[in-house]
Formats: sequence, C-alpha cells, structure tokens
Amino acid sequence: MFIKNIESLIKRNEQLTKKNKELEKKVFDLIHNPSKAFNYQNEMKQLISKISEIENELKQKEEDLIERERNIIIKEEKLNINENELNQKEKKLSIDETRLKEREKNLSESDVKINKLKLNEDNNLQKPNIIYVNNNIFSQCVLPVNKMLNNGMKIPYIGLGTSRINNIQEVIYNSIKDGLRMIDTAFKYGNEEEVGKGIKKALDDGLCKREELFIIGKIWIAHRNDPEKAIKETLQKLQLDYLDLYLDHWPSGNNYADPSNIQQQVSIFEFWPKMEALVDKGLTKSIGLSNYNVQSILNLLSFCRIKPVANEVEFHPYYYTENLKKFCDKENIAIIAYYPLARGNGARQYIKNHNGEMDCFKEECVVKLCKKYNKTPGQIIINWEVSQGIISIPGTSNPNRIKENLGALDFKMTDEDIKSLDCFGKKMKFCGCRRFFGMNIMA
Repeated sequence: MFIKNIESLIKRNEQLTKKNKELEKKVFDLIHNPSKAFNYQNEMKQLISKISEIENELKQKEEDLIERERNIIIKEEKLNINENELNQKEKKLSIDETRLKEREKNLSESDVKINKLKLNEDNNLQKPNIIYVNNNIFSQCVLPVNKMLNNGMKIPYIGLGTSRINNIQEVIYNSIKDGLRMIDTAFKYGNEEEVGKGIKKALDDGLCKREELFIIGKIWIAHRNDPEKAIKETLQKLQLDYLDLYLDHWPSGNNYADPSNIQQQVSIFEFWPKMEALVDKGLTKSIGLSNYNVQSILNLLSFCRIKPVANEVEFHPYYYTENLKKFCDKENIAIIAYYPLARGNGARQYIKNHNGEMDCFKEECVVKLCKKYNKTPGQIIINWEVSQGIISIPGTSNPNRIKENLGALDFKMTDEDIKSLDCFGKKMKFCGCRRFFGMNIMA
C-alpha cells in the first residue's frame, strides 16, 4: 500500500510538470498573439485552480502517508513488546515444567520406597510388634509401634513432648533408657541445649544408636526468613548432624499482636522452598507443619515440591477435630497430637480453675474403659489416638508415666469403645495463639 501511494505521487508530479509546460507554451503564444489573451486568461485561471487542487491533494496524501508510517512504527513496537512478553511466559512455563517433572520424579521415588516398605510389612504381618529396652522385651504390642510417613520414613506412635518439662536432661536420658525413641522439641521451648545433652549422654552410654531415634524440631516465626540458619543453630544445640523432622511451628510468618512487626512477614510461597532446601542439603530427613488448619495446608499443597509428612496439632477427646483428621488422612499427612491427654500446664490450670469439671481422666466413659481393660486413663486415651493413626507425644517428667505410656499399645479396644471417646459432648482447646498473633489462626 505504501509503495502504491508513492507511485501515485510520482504520477501526479509528472502530470503537474506536463501542465506547467503547457502553461509556458500558452504564455509564449499570448505574448506573440495578443488576440488570444482573453481565452488564455480563462484557461489560465482554470489551470491555476487545477494546479492548486493537485497541490492540496498531494499535501493531504503526504500527511496520510506520514500518519500511516507512524501507525506502522507503533504497531511494530507493540509487536516487539508482545514478543518479549511471550518469551518471558515461555521461559516461565519451561521453569514450571522442569519443577513439575522434578516433583513427579520425587513422588515416584517416594511411591517406590513406600511400596517396598509396605511389602516388607506385609511379609512380617505374623511377627508381633515389640518394644525393646536394653535388648530385653519391654512390651509385646497389639497396636503398631511405628507409623509410616508419606516419604517412607517410620515414626514411633508414642513420643515425649518436652515443652515446660523440669530436669529435661535427666528426663530425656531416662526416657531413652526406658525404651522411648521419639523426642519432640522446639526453639520456642528454650530447652534445646538440655535436650541435646540428654540425647548425647544416652548415645555415649550406648543406650541406642542415633538412627534408632526420631528427633523433631520446630522453626519459630521470627526465623522464617532464614530456615537454614535456624536449623543449624538447633542442630548445634542438640549436638546432632540432622533432624528426622523439622516443623513450621505456626502457620504465619508474622506477629500480628505487634504492629511494628507487620513488615517482617515471610509468605509461605517464599518460606516453604527454603524448608525444602533443608531436605536437599541433608539437614533434616523430612519437613512438616504445626497448628495448620485445612485451608492453610491446601494452600501449601497447591505449589510445594516436597510434601509435608506431618501436622502437629492439639488433639484429644475434648478437642476432636474430625474434619482436619479426615483431610490429613486423605492427603497422607500424619497427625501428631500435643496435649494428647487433655493435660499439661495449660489444661491443668484450666481444670483447676473450673473445679475439675473438665478432667478427661474423670470422664465416666474413660473410667468405665479403665475397668474394662484394666488400664490407666492415660493408656486408654493414648490407645484411642493410636487406634485412629494419631501419633501421641504426652509430656511428663515422671519416668513411671513414660513406661505407662508405652504400655498403651499392648491391648486393643473395640470400635464401639473407640467411638465413645471421640467426643464427650464437651469441647475445649487449651492452647491458644492470640498472645502471639492477636487472633486465632491455628487448627
């Protein structure tokens, strides 16, 4: 189109040149033949008018050409911009595709490991579950001793919660001596060094090997910007080379109760890949959550490369979170129960303030089951949890209680008895988070 317009202008210019020559001839004739002046005058006016029209037309077409050329340049610039955006999107899609392939590969490897472990379990179905203490049989269990996580690892069903425990170093040592193999701690508990000393003494004395222990740690909200630094400090305090499970203590990177801290929030999209890197670097064998509700877990599962293996939450007959349990079971995310006996410091204070009206150990159905199975209230409740696939981590400094807790696996309750403990018709949560966040955001 542009070339045709140029050719049209050239043609018009040739016509104008021809008209000018005709005009020159007529001027010459007029000078030498005055009689023709009148006729020439009229023709001259017409010719001048025609020339003026042609000049205006040429001018207008020139302006049109300039405008079209400007539009073409603008369109070319837009095409270049769109091409750059397209290249960026293609690059991003390529990166996402690579991540997806890596995740599929990891999931495939995990499935292979799980299938192998399940096969081993199937081959050993006739063998009883046994808890050994100093190479001697402590308890021949009816319920399973360990639970398989979604990455193929095994975690003991019964562990020790270490929050607010006195003489923790001695308690850890005696717990391992008495057969307990899972210990739950956290930066926020402020006892990692003492826990580490107890573990080291037990290992040095040959009570067990490191690979026989399952150690859980947790990252605190103030450290979510640098999980690698946080876990290395935890490992140094615990005197360990790795953790078996590292949990995100709270489902938020911010202290909402402190307005000055709002700018320090670390989103889960930025935080979780850093947690995944800890597994890649061998600093922890697995990663998980704590106090996450269904919505928070769904958000994480929408993009994570390494799936969380567990969610540690408050769980007991007074706080039976059925929907969370069903969701975690469906996604193969283990639930670890803290305050599993509806006891501990927070619960104990509540019971005291309410004259024992919500003491789980004194509930009629618990007392009835204690008589039926000849077990303690604690053993009944832990058995209820393990029967549903819940990992239980009661906290105690009493060595007799630890042995008692391990004895919760050597009997099996009927389905009807288990169902009777799902809810007492009362509901109470003993651990809140308003003091940290100014709102209740946890499971």
